[in-house]
Amino acid sequence: MEESFAIFREANDAHVKICKGNLVLLQSNWNMNNIPSGYLISPWAKANEIYQIQGEIETYELEKLESFLEGQNLNLEISVQDSTAFEAFSNQVLLIQNEISLGHLEKVVASRILAEEEGFNISKISNWLRNLIDEHQSALVSLVYSPIFGLWIGASPETLIQLEENELTTMSLAGTLTKENDQWSNKEKLEQSVTTKFILEIFNKLGFLAPLDTEVIESKSGKLRHLQSVFKVIINPELISEILIDFSPTPAVGGYPKEKAVQWINEHEDFQRELFAGFWGPKYNTTLSLNVNLRCAKITQNKQLFYAGCGINLGSEVRNEWNETSAKMKVTSDFRD
Repeated sequence: MEESFAIFREANDAHVKICKGNLVLLQSNWNMNNIPSGYLISPWAKANEIYQIQGEIETYELEKLESFLEGQNLNLEISVQDSTAFEAFSNQVLLIQNEISLGHLEKVVASRILAEEEGFNISKISNWLRNLIDEHQSALVSLVYSPIFGLWIGASPETLIQLEENELTTMSLAGTLTKENDQWSNKEKLEQSVTTKFILEIFNKLGFLAPLDTEVIESKSGKLRHLQSVFKVIINPELISEILIDFSPTPAVGGYPKEKAVQWINEHEDFQRELFAGFWGPKYNTTLSLNVNLRCAKITQNKQLFYAGCGINLGSEVRNEWNETSAKMKVTSDFRD
């Protein structure tokens, strides 16, 4: 298989890194002890389908990026994907709210695509990555390519799991405000509480002890504000593949109850999420750091496809949700030039 690569800068880290090598589909019983270092990738709602770019993770100099990309055999598709129309998005939100009012679901994350015509330009892509690294210190910023998934760029603020030795950290990150002076309403608080409830249910199912009164704080991603709680538990690292299947996707990107929400999304969204709302990140010797793939775009030969989602409950208003997804797309798109 052609060589895959991930060029990335972890949150609050001063060093850019690269991992390049073959993309391998991991066995279902993989754990921290039986896979080498590398960069893990999992598509939307397929935590039982995890790939790894297997190779050494090395410090990288961004000045080499353009010449590196010029030397790669990037097999990029010609995209025919169109942007999601407002009417289609509106219908989706109203359908979700109807399902909630009937008691079938508690929350579903509606998402959409913005497809912008843009020819592939290595110099522009290099500058784009540099800008994201400079502007988003608290995000995992990545440029990732594989022959299976194509070329993706992103600046994700959301940790799915961090594992150091036997300590696992995760977060409940949900609810979004786009304006500096807006106040948190019950709608955003409910969104975040659903994700927190889900995490605590998974911990209880797996027999982990976690604090029940974790503080809810405000975090920032670019100009966006989110509600966030952080949880830490002690686990057996050999169970990490099973834990990821339970955890992903969280209600922050899927919905609640998990299985019903994922089924609804897969049946009603008129596009494939692919890597959007999946997860990715580096695995070292005894540490693993996986982020949900948000604030991201797929780069094709002729288009850049921006993805964003928003949590829908009975307090959601269509125009506000549309504006929220626009603001989320700008976290990445504003730094292309």
